[in-house]
Amino acid sequence: MNRRILILAAAALLATTSVNAGESDYPNKPIRMIVPYAAGGVTDVISRAVANQMAKQLNQPVVVENRTGAGGNIGTDLIAKSTPDGYVVGIATNGPMAANKTLYSSLNYDPEKDFSPVTLLFSIPYLLFVHPSVEADNIHELISLVKANPGKYNYAHGGVGTAQYFAGERFVSMAGVKLGSIAYRGEAPAVVDVLGGHVPIGIASYTSVGPHLATGSLRVLAVTSKQRSALLTKVPTLDESGLTGYEVQPWFGLAGPAGMPADVIQKLHAAAVASLTSSEVSKAVTDIGGATVSNSPQEFSDFISSEIPRWAAMAKESGAKIE
Repeated sequence: MNRRILILAAAALLATTSVNAGESDYPNKPIRMIVPYAAGGVTDVISRAVANQMAKQLNQPVVVENRTGAGGNIGTDLIAKSTPDGYVVGIATNGPMAANKTLYSSLNYDPEKDFSPVTLLFSIPYLLFVHPSVEADNIHELISLVKANPGKYNYAHGGVGTAQYFAGERFVSMAGVKLGSIAYRGEAPAVVDVLGGHVPIGIASYTSVGPHLATGSLRVLAVTSKQRSALLTKVPTLDESGLTGYEVQPWFGLAGPAGMPADVIQKLHAAAVASLTSSEVSKAVTDIGGATVSNSPQEFSDFISSEIPRWAAMAKESGAKIE
Protein backbone atom coordinates (compact mmCIF):
# COMPACT_ATOMS: atom_id res chain seq x y z
CA MET A 1 0.00 0.00 0.00
CA ASN A 2 1.23 3.45 -0.86
CA ARG A 3 3.00 4.66 2.30
CA ARG A 4 2.32 8.32 1.49
CA ILE A 5 -1.42 7.65 1.30
CA LEU A 6 -1.38 5.89 4.67
CA ILE A 7 0.51 8.78 6.28
CA LEU A 8 -1.87 11.35 4.79
CA ALA A 9 -4.88 9.32 5.88
CA ALA A 10 -3.60 9.19 9.47
CA ALA A 11 -2.76 12.89 9.50
CA ALA A 12 -6.11 13.84 8.02
CA LEU A 13 -7.97 11.69 10.53
CA LEU A 14 -6.05 13.28 13.40
CA ALA A 15 -6.82 16.76 12.08
CA THR A 16 -10.49 15.90 11.73
CA THR A 17 -10.87 14.43 15.20
CA SER A 18 -9.05 17.39 16.73
CA VAL A 19 -11.78 19.79 15.56
CA ASN A 20 -14.09 20.72 18.38
CA ALA A 21 -17.21 18.58 17.98
CA GLY A 22 -19.33 21.61 18.78
CA GLU A 23 -18.12 23.54 15.73
CA SER A 24 -20.04 21.48 13.21
CA ASP A 25 -22.21 18.40 13.03
CA TYR A 26 -21.22 17.97 9.39
CA PRO A 27 -22.30 15.83 7.71
CA ASN A 28 -25.88 15.33 8.88
CA LYS A 29 -27.47 14.61 5.51
CA PRO A 30 -26.53 13.01 2.15
CA ILE A 31 -23.72 14.52 0.09
CA ARG A 32 -23.93 14.99 -3.67
CA MET A 33 -20.86 14.12 -5.74
CA ILE A 34 -20.98 15.70 -9.20
CA VAL A 35 -19.20 13.71 -11.93
CA PRO A 36 -18.91 15.89 -15.06
CA TYR A 37 -18.78 12.88 -17.39
CA ALA A 38 -21.15 10.16 -18.57
CA ALA A 39 -22.19 7.16 -16.51
CA GLY A 40 -20.27 3.96 -17.17
CA GLY A 41 -16.98 5.57 -18.12
CA VAL A 42 -13.69 5.29 -16.26
CA THR A 43 -14.23 8.50 -14.29
CA ASP A 44 -17.74 7.47 -13.29
CA VAL A 45 -16.84 3.92 -12.23
CA ILE A 46 -13.98 4.96 -9.96
CA SER A 47 -15.86 7.98 -8.62
CA ARG A 48 -18.66 5.66 -7.50
CA ALA A 49 -16.16 3.43 -5.72
CA VAL A 50 -14.69 6.49 -3.96
CA ALA A 51 -18.19 7.74 -3.07
CA ASN A 52 -19.12 4.36 -1.61
CA GLN A 53 -16.05 4.30 0.60
CA MET A 54 -16.39 7.95 1.64
CA ALA A 55 -19.98 7.24 2.70
CA LYS A 56 -18.68 4.61 5.12
CA GLN A 57 -16.21 7.09 6.57
CA LEU A 58 -18.73 9.94 6.90
CA ASN A 59 -21.74 7.83 7.95
CA GLN A 60 -23.87 9.54 5.30
CA PRO A 61 -24.74 8.56 1.72
CA VAL A 62 -22.54 10.10 -0.98
CA VAL A 63 -24.73 10.17 -4.08
CA VAL A 64 -23.11 10.39 -7.52
CA GLU A 65 -24.77 12.66 -10.10
CA ASN A 66 -23.57 12.68 -13.71
CA ARG A 67 -23.76 16.16 -15.25
CA THR A 68 -22.22 15.93 -18.69
CA GLY A 69 -21.45 18.35 -21.50
CA ALA A 70 -18.94 20.87 -22.85
CA GLY A 71 -15.89 18.78 -22.08
CA GLY A 72 -16.76 18.56 -18.39
CA ASN A 73 -17.43 22.30 -18.04
CA ILE A 74 -21.15 21.98 -17.24
CA GLY A 75 -20.71 19.67 -14.25
CA THR A 76 -17.66 21.57 -13.05
CA ASP A 77 -19.56 24.86 -13.21
CA LEU A 78 -22.32 23.28 -11.12
CA ILE A 79 -19.77 22.45 -8.43
CA ALA A 80 -18.45 26.01 -8.46
CA LYS A 81 -21.94 27.55 -8.18
CA SER A 82 -23.13 25.30 -5.32
CA THR A 83 -23.58 26.41 -1.72
CA PRO A 84 -20.20 25.97 0.03
CA ASP A 85 -21.50 23.89 2.94
CA GLY A 86 -19.86 20.60 1.94
CA TYR A 87 -23.01 18.93 0.70
CA VAL A 88 -22.02 19.31 -2.95
CA VAL A 89 -18.57 18.19 -4.05
CA GLY A 90 -17.34 16.88 -7.36
CA ILE A 91 -14.64 15.33 -9.44
CA ALA A 92 -12.12 17.88 -10.70
CA THR A 93 -10.06 16.80 -13.70
CA ASN A 94 -7.32 18.15 -15.95
CA GLY A 95 -9.82 19.09 -18.67
CA PRO A 96 -12.19 21.58 -17.03
CA MET A 97 -9.67 22.54 -14.33
CA ALA A 98 -6.68 23.17 -16.60
CA ALA A 99 -6.82 22.60 -20.36
CA ASN A 100 -10.26 24.07 -20.98
CA LYS A 101 -9.20 27.51 -19.78
CA THR A 102 -7.25 27.78 -23.03
CA LEU A 103 -9.23 25.37 -25.19
CA TYR A 104 -12.58 27.15 -24.76
CA SER A 105 -13.14 30.79 -25.64
CA SER A 106 -14.61 31.39 -22.18
CA LEU A 107 -15.53 29.55 -18.97
CA ASN A 108 -18.24 30.41 -16.46
CA TYR A 109 -15.88 29.66 -13.58
CA ASP A 110 -12.28 30.26 -12.56
CA PRO A 111 -10.39 27.01 -11.77
CA GLU A 112 -8.14 28.80 -9.27
CA LYS A 113 -10.69 31.00 -7.49
CA ASP A 114 -14.05 29.22 -7.52
CA PHE A 115 -13.18 25.93 -5.81
CA SER A 116 -12.08 24.44 -2.51
CA PRO A 117 -9.62 21.70 -3.57
CA VAL A 118 -9.71 18.64 -1.30
CA THR A 119 -7.23 16.12 -2.72
CA LEU A 120 -5.99 14.38 -5.82
CA LEU A 121 -7.46 10.90 -6.14
CA PHE A 122 -5.90 9.04 -9.06
CA SER A 123 -4.25 9.35 -12.46
CA ILE A 124 -4.11 7.08 -15.49
CA PRO A 125 -1.68 6.72 -18.38
CA TYR A 126 -2.64 6.39 -22.02
CA LEU A 127 -1.18 3.79 -24.34
CA LEU A 128 0.31 4.49 -27.74
CA PHE A 129 -0.58 1.36 -29.69
CA VAL A 130 -0.47 0.12 -33.27
CA HIS A 131 -2.14 -2.36 -35.58
CA PRO A 132 0.02 -5.52 -36.10
CA SER A 133 0.63 -4.48 -39.72
CA VAL A 134 2.72 -1.52 -38.58
CA GLU A 135 6.37 -2.47 -39.00
CA ALA A 136 7.67 -0.95 -35.80
CA ASP A 137 8.46 -2.67 -32.51
CA ASN A 138 9.33 0.46 -30.56
CA ILE A 139 8.94 4.22 -30.64
CA HIS A 140 12.28 4.82 -32.35
CA GLU A 141 11.25 2.53 -35.21
CA LEU A 142 7.80 4.11 -35.40
CA ILE A 143 9.25 7.60 -35.68
CA SER A 144 11.62 6.45 -38.43
CA LEU A 145 8.75 4.74 -40.27
CA VAL A 146 6.51 7.81 -40.16
CA LYS A 147 9.33 10.13 -41.24
CA ALA A 148 10.12 7.83 -44.19
CA ASN A 149 6.48 7.89 -45.32
CA PRO A 150 5.19 11.46 -44.97
CA GLY A 151 1.42 11.73 -45.21
CA LYS A 152 0.82 7.98 -44.98
CA TYR A 153 0.14 7.51 -41.28
CA ASN A 154 -2.65 8.77 -39.01
CA TYR A 155 -3.53 8.21 -35.38
CA ALA A 156 -6.96 7.68 -33.83
CA HIS A 157 -8.11 9.34 -30.59
CA GLY A 158 -11.27 10.04 -28.59
CA GLY A 159 -11.88 13.61 -29.73
CA VAL A 160 -10.27 17.01 -30.18
CA GLY A 161 -9.56 18.58 -26.81
CA THR A 162 -9.35 15.29 -24.91
CA ALA A 163 -6.19 14.28 -23.08
CA GLN A 164 -5.72 11.56 -25.72
CA TYR A 165 -5.64 14.22 -28.41
CA PHE A 166 -3.12 16.30 -26.50
CA ALA A 167 -1.03 13.17 -25.90
CA GLY A 168 -0.96 12.54 -29.64
CA GLU A 169 -0.19 16.12 -30.61
CA ARG A 170 2.55 16.29 -27.99
CA PHE A 171 4.07 13.16 -29.52
CA VAL A 172 3.87 14.67 -33.01
CA SER A 173 5.60 17.84 -31.83
CA MET A 174 8.34 16.21 -29.79
CA ALA A 175 9.05 13.48 -32.34
CA GLY A 176 9.09 15.95 -35.22
CA VAL A 177 6.80 13.84 -37.40
CA LYS A 178 3.84 14.50 -39.67
CA LEU A 179 1.06 12.34 -38.34
CA GLY A 180 -2.57 12.87 -39.22
CA SER A 181 -5.16 13.19 -36.43
CA ILE A 182 -8.50 11.38 -36.70
CA ALA A 183 -11.06 12.21 -34.02
CA TYR A 184 -13.79 9.86 -32.83
CA ARG A 185 -16.67 10.22 -30.39
CA GLY A 186 -14.84 8.51 -27.57
CA GLU A 187 -11.94 6.10 -27.41
CA ALA A 188 -13.97 2.91 -27.97
CA PRO A 189 -14.73 3.59 -31.67
CA ALA A 190 -11.16 4.81 -32.15
CA VAL A 191 -9.82 1.49 -30.89
CA VAL A 192 -12.29 -0.42 -33.11
CA ASP A 193 -10.95 1.32 -36.22
CA VAL A 194 -7.35 0.54 -35.30
CA LEU A 195 -8.37 -3.08 -34.68
CA GLY A 196 -9.89 -3.15 -38.15
CA GLY A 197 -6.75 -1.75 -39.72
CA HIS A 198 -8.51 1.41 -40.91
CA VAL A 199 -6.14 3.58 -38.86
CA PRO A 200 -2.63 2.25 -38.05
CA ILE A 201 -1.95 4.04 -34.75
CA GLY A 202 -4.05 4.92 -31.73
CA ILE A 203 -3.94 6.49 -28.29
CA ALA A 204 -6.38 5.27 -25.63
CA SER A 205 -6.59 3.93 -22.08
CA TYR A 206 -5.81 0.42 -20.91
CA THR A 207 -9.53 -0.14 -20.36
CA SER A 208 -10.17 -0.11 -24.12
CA VAL A 209 -6.86 -1.50 -25.37
CA GLY A 210 -6.02 -4.11 -22.70
CA PRO A 211 -8.41 -6.87 -23.84
CA HIS A 212 -6.76 -6.95 -27.29
CA LEU A 213 -3.14 -7.23 -26.19
CA ALA A 214 -3.05 -10.90 -25.23
CA THR A 215 -4.45 -11.93 -28.62
CA GLY A 216 -1.92 -9.83 -30.50
CA SER A 217 -4.68 -7.86 -32.18
CA LEU A 218 -2.97 -4.68 -31.00
CA ARG A 219 0.57 -3.89 -29.84
CA VAL A 220 1.53 -1.25 -27.29
CA LEU A 221 4.77 0.61 -27.98
CA ALA A 222 4.78 3.06 -25.06
CA VAL A 223 2.78 4.69 -22.28
CA THR A 224 2.26 8.43 -21.94
CA SER A 225 2.88 8.72 -18.18
CA LYS A 226 6.22 9.57 -16.56
CA GLN A 227 6.32 6.16 -14.85
CA ARG A 228 5.59 2.77 -16.36
CA SER A 229 2.17 1.24 -15.85
CA ALA A 230 1.95 -1.40 -13.11
CA LEU A 231 -0.01 -3.57 -15.56
CA LEU A 232 2.53 -3.19 -18.38
CA THR A 233 5.87 -3.15 -16.63
CA LYS A 234 7.78 -4.18 -19.78
CA VAL A 235 6.35 -1.33 -21.85
CA PRO A 236 8.55 1.80 -21.73
CA THR A 237 7.32 5.35 -21.32
CA LEU A 238 7.68 7.83 -24.16
CA ASP A 239 10.14 9.68 -21.95
CA GLU A 240 12.27 6.53 -21.77
CA SER A 241 11.87 6.04 -25.50
CA GLY A 242 13.83 9.15 -26.40
CA LEU A 243 11.23 11.90 -26.01
CA THR A 244 12.82 13.29 -22.87
CA GLY A 245 10.38 15.15 -20.66
CA TYR A 246 7.28 13.72 -22.32
CA GLU A 247 4.38 13.29 -19.88
CA VAL A 248 0.67 13.51 -20.65
CA GLN A 249 -1.80 11.79 -18.40
CA PRO A 250 -5.22 12.75 -17.05
CA TRP A 251 -5.69 13.29 -13.33
CA PHE A 252 -8.77 13.24 -11.13
CA GLY A 253 -9.34 14.94 -7.80
CA LEU A 254 -12.05 15.98 -5.37
CA ALA A 255 -13.14 19.59 -4.90
CA GLY A 256 -16.04 21.65 -3.63
CA PRO A 257 -17.09 25.25 -4.19
CA ALA A 258 -14.90 28.05 -2.85
CA GLY A 259 -15.58 29.05 0.71
CA MET A 260 -16.15 25.67 2.32
CA PRO A 261 -15.35 25.75 6.07
CA ALA A 262 -11.92 24.43 7.02
CA ASP A 263 -13.31 21.68 9.26
CA VAL A 264 -15.58 20.47 6.45
CA ILE A 265 -12.63 20.32 4.05
CA GLN A 266 -10.66 18.38 6.67
CA LYS A 267 -13.45 15.82 7.09
CA LEU A 268 -13.85 15.38 3.34
CA HIS A 269 -10.09 15.08 2.93
CA ALA A 270 -9.84 12.41 5.62
CA ALA A 271 -12.68 10.41 4.08
CA ALA A 272 -11.34 10.72 0.53
CA VAL A 273 -7.78 9.73 1.43
CA ALA A 274 -9.05 6.82 3.51
CA SER A 275 -11.13 5.64 0.54
CA LEU A 276 -7.96 5.27 -1.53
CA THR A 277 -6.63 2.64 0.89
CA SER A 278 -9.73 0.46 0.48
CA SER A 279 -9.55 -2.67 -1.65
CA GLU A 280 -12.56 -1.49 -3.68
CA VAL A 281 -10.95 1.75 -4.86
CA SER A 282 -7.38 0.49 -5.18
CA LYS A 283 -8.57 -2.47 -7.30
CA ALA A 284 -10.76 -0.24 -9.48
CA VAL A 285 -7.80 2.05 -10.17
CA THR A 286 -5.32 -0.79 -10.68
CA ASP A 287 -7.67 -2.56 -13.10
CA ILE A 288 -7.44 0.38 -15.50
CA GLY A 289 -3.67 0.66 -15.21
CA GLY A 290 -3.82 3.77 -13.06
CA ALA A 291 -2.37 4.79 -9.72
CA THR A 292 -3.95 6.27 -6.61
CA VAL A 293 -2.62 9.70 -5.66
CA SER A 294 -3.29 11.91 -2.68
CA ASN A 295 -2.10 15.23 -1.32
CA SER A 296 -3.23 17.97 1.03
CA PRO A 297 -5.86 20.57 0.04
CA GLN A 298 -3.15 23.21 -0.32
CA GLU A 299 -0.96 20.89 -2.37
CA PHE A 300 -3.88 20.13 -4.65
CA SER A 301 -4.59 23.85 -5.04
CA ASP A 302 -0.95 24.50 -5.94
CA PHE A 303 -1.01 21.54 -8.32
CA ILE A 304 -4.02 22.93 -10.20
CA SER A 305 -2.28 26.29 -10.57
CA SER A 306 0.82 24.58 -11.95
CA GLU A 307 -1.16 22.46 -14.39
CA ILE A 308 -3.03 25.35 -16.06
CA PRO A 309 0.01 26.74 -17.94
CA ARG A 310 1.23 23.22 -18.76
CA TRP A 311 -2.02 22.21 -20.45
CA ALA A 312 -2.34 25.68 -21.96
CA ALA A 313 0.98 25.16 -23.71
CA MET A 314 -0.23 21.84 -25.13
CA ALA A 315 -3.53 23.38 -26.27
CA LYS A 316 -1.72 26.23 -28.03
CA GLU A 317 0.79 23.81 -29.52
CA SER A 318 -2.03 21.70 -31.01
CA GLY A 319 -3.88 24.71 -32.38
CA ALA A 320 -7.18 23.35 -31.06
CA LYS A 321 -9.93 25.78 -30.09
CA ILE A 322 -13.55 25.13 -29.10
CA GLU A 323 -16.08 27.95 -29.19
